[in-house]
Amino acid sequence: MDSRLVFADLDRVDWSRLCHAYGSAEDVPALLRDLASPVEETAAEAEQELWSSIVHQGTVYPATAPAVPFLARLVAEGVRRSALVGMLGVIAGSVDEHDLPVPGAARGAVAAQLGLLLPLLADDDREVRRTTAWTVAQCRSAAGPDARAALRTRWAAESDPAVRADVLTACALLDPDAAEELCPAVLAGNEPAPVRVAALLVTADCGLPWDRETTACVTALVPLERHGFGALWEREPLHAIVEALHTRGETDTAIDVVGSALGRAVALRLQGSEHGQAATTEARWAAEALARRSRTAPARLLPAVLPLLDDPATAAGVIPLLRTWCQPAPEAVPALLAIAQGDGESADEALAALVCLGAPEATGLLARHLPERPHALMAAYRLATGETRTPGRAHTPGEDRTPLPYDPELLDALRVRLAAEPSRERRSVFDGGLAATNEPVYLSGLLAAWGRPARAALPELLAALPRHPLPVSRALAAVADPRTDAHVVEALRAQARQGPPATRQAAASALHSLTGDADPLISVLSELLAGRGNSLDHTVTAAASLGEAARPLLPLLHTLLAEPPQSRETVPAIRAALGAAALVWELTGDERAVLPVIREGLARASQAWGQETVKRAAEVACLLGPRAEPLVPDLLPLLDDPELSPALVLALTSVCPGAGTLAGLARTTLADRVLAAARPGSYARSASAVLRACVALGPTAFTDARLDVIRDLADGDRRIVGAGLQDRIILDDERFRAEARKVLGTLTGSALSS
Repeated sequence: MDSRLVFADLDRVDWSRLCHAYGSAEDVPALLRDLASPVEETAAEAEQELWSSIVHQGTVYPATAPAVPFLARLVAEGVRRSALVGMLGVIAGSVDEHDLPVPGAARGAVAAQLGLLLPLLADDDREVRRTTAWTVAQCRSAAGPDARAALRTRWAAESDPAVRADVLTACALLDPDAAEELCPAVLAGNEPAPVRVAALLVTADCGLPWDRETTACVTALVPLERHGFGALWEREPLHAIVEALHTRGETDTAIDVVGSALGRAVALRLQGSEHGQAATTEARWAAEALARRSRTAPARLLPAVLPLLDDPATAAGVIPLLRTWCQPAPEAVPALLAIAQGDGESADEALAALVCLGAPEATGLLARHLPERPHALMAAYRLATGETRTPGRAHTPGEDRTPLPYDPELLDALRVRLAAEPSRERRSVFDGGLAATNEPVYLSGLLAAWGRPARAALPELLAALPRHPLPVSRALAAVADPRTDAHVVEALRAQARQGPPATRQAAASALHSLTGDADPLISVLSELLAGRGNSLDHTVTAAASLGEAARPLLPLLHTLLAEPPQSRETVPAIRAALGAAALVWELTGDERAVLPVIREGLARASQAWGQETVKRAAEVACLLGPRAEPLVPDLLPLLDDPELSPALVLALTSVCPGAGTLAGLARTTLADRVLAAARPGSYARSASAVLRACVALGPTAFTDARLDVIRDLADGDRRIVGAGLQDRIILDDERFRAEARKVLGTLTGSALSS
């Protein structure tokens, strides 16, 4: 290697003025030189340092592009070819650019070096050929005609199946005509499996025609992952195919592909194939992912999923789908009952599914096996507290997700479990997860949901109060009768006077709920407000729950509002101030005290977690109604952000109720802003804000075309809620659908059935 040529001009770059992930890039020249060291340890360490600095976790920096020519020259000289070509590919493919002077500069730098890289498509080392094809593809439109021609040439000459698959994929990404020409020929011919998998992915990605024969090709190759294509491209082939088909609007085709894959998985297991388990895992994951995107998929895929319940080796992966898909599945109950009466985690998950499906046998099974069924108890608790109920759906048997009814046998089991000695060994978070760790919360919560019928559990609740004051206090407030259970009232008073503030607050809140006596809660909240602890925002929320009874806290709340903005740099701090502003307004109606804090919250849009702060500030502004008019200049510049526009429109409608225009903007214009915010992949809270804003704008803002958008939100196949906890996405989207139907009825003046 001629070091003078490789590192020519290396020291002419002013690296001290460039930065990477760890600050100054002054160390980059030495690291580049160390890559060529004959000492493997030195070279390997330099490679790792460059991965960490100039392309840290896929992010590129100002120092990244200047390093690219030297990396390419090292590759051309045979230095760590596969690894460094891969590094160049990551640089070219990065979409996370940190302070680059010119957008796309890093990708452009790699594309400029393709003259040195393209010859590696014919390298003797298959891994070098594979990585080079992938790296060329990452340059996308910057690659140019020479790269497309080189890939075509390599396709004609390549014989290795894995490399052919990579070259085909790279061709398709850079040259749509190549995709249209090559993929049908591959699928109709006798190409090896990896090449066929690549052709299927390209066919789905590029919008090429997909027919029954194409689906049959997928089915024959299941499990697709065994054929070794996709890892370099960071794709799970079946999942990626199904997602691409659904994205391009071919929902029926996507469902058919998954259904066929599930059927193939069952057949392979019946045949005793070594690929049966892998096929099941792959197909189940594709079904689960599609159900989170498509509203029609769960009902249509359920018949193909249910046969997997009959095999103990596959049942465990299927049971969670029955809990989260919000579909009636009475035909699954016999198999679930058989599993639920066994041992282990599968039995627990099966009982949790029975609870969610509303099977009448679930209550007795939970009573008899309570200590070994933490997930089933958690499911019962979530139903009781409304976390997993699906509103607005027809009351089909097994579908209406009602809480477990009061049952004396289950009550006895809950009492025994709650009375367990403190020293009794409980399952850790690593043995049963949070479902086991949070057992006291679930036990108390289920009793609280039953309310007075659970009064027989008062002795156990009182005994558990010192051990678990937060959940037990809430349960006592719901279960006890203040007219006859004076001993409960006294126990809560005692608990409210001792221990850490959080436990005293829980007891005092329960006491207020039970008796209406707010003095103990005022006392502990005063202490917490004065102390400015880490949970100040939660303290303010608790104060707000008192309503008019919170008046004694006004001096402390005013002090909180008067603090300088620099004292509220954290998100909890500004949220506490906004909560205090809302309460002060409710109690005093003095907008002068609260407007500065609201304005401060609206100014946080560009900060970390700033969008949520702006939304909260807009909510508080809504409370002021027309007296929030001074905030309009702060609201208007933020309207262009789709994530913020619904909350801001709600604030504007409260400022100008009944007006034809809001701050000079037509309601129809604002309706367009709001509807643009309803995008697939939203969080449930953001999606609901869209609907609330639509109602606030009123019927006059919505033409037939705009109403059609809301109809699609309610009944289109694509789920709008797509972010959040994975096991809640479908449920949250079903709730959103029900809400959207009601909003449509409000705007059209018609009662829509759900």
